[in-house]
Amino acid sequence: MTSSADQSGATTVADFTQTWRYKVGLGLIIFGNLGILAAVLMGFVGLGAATVGALVVGGEIVSLASIVFLGKEGFKAIKSKAVAFVKTSYTAPVGKTRHYIGIALLCTSVLTTYIMMIYAWDAFAAATAEGPTAAVWGLDIAQQGDLVFSLFLTGEIAFLISLYVLGADWWGKFRRIFVWESAQS
Repeated sequence: MTSSADQSGATTVADFTQTWRYKVGLGLIIFGNLGILAAVLMGFVGLGAATVGALVVGGEIVSLASIVFLGKEGFKAIKSKAVAFVKTSYTAPVGKTRHYIGIALLCTSVLTTYIMMIYAWDAFAAATAEGPTAAVWGLDIAQQGDLVFSLFLTGEIAFLISLYVLGADWWGKFRRIFVWESAQS
């Protein structure tokens, strides 16, 4: 038997998503994280470090301000919605198109690794005692650093997204590769 306090607590969390406090708090989280994402993208465009830093700090402050509006009930509501969405879409049956997109992302991860390997091979071959930071593939040392970072980041993000896109059933298929089964006579 549940007490009336337990029942009112459960309805409070469910009804909280309809309040203005929840909507403002959710808006602040979204706006703050978009500011951080914009800062990351602006760094690639060549914006100054002070501007990028200000965008990151501003995004963090806006995101933290959402705590005032959301509180414990809002956090629980956002967490339950996010977990439900991810779990439902991850465990859902994967269609042919989604499967091929996941495989393409997985291949992208592998491809970036091999491009970095070829780059490293060429960079070590071009390095000498007199000029250890030689231009490789027509790129100076700073551009080479950006290339390696971009390839690494692209490969890692593609790998993580591919695991989600391929879905939960894919892990069973992958695991069966490593399980020996005797031939049935």
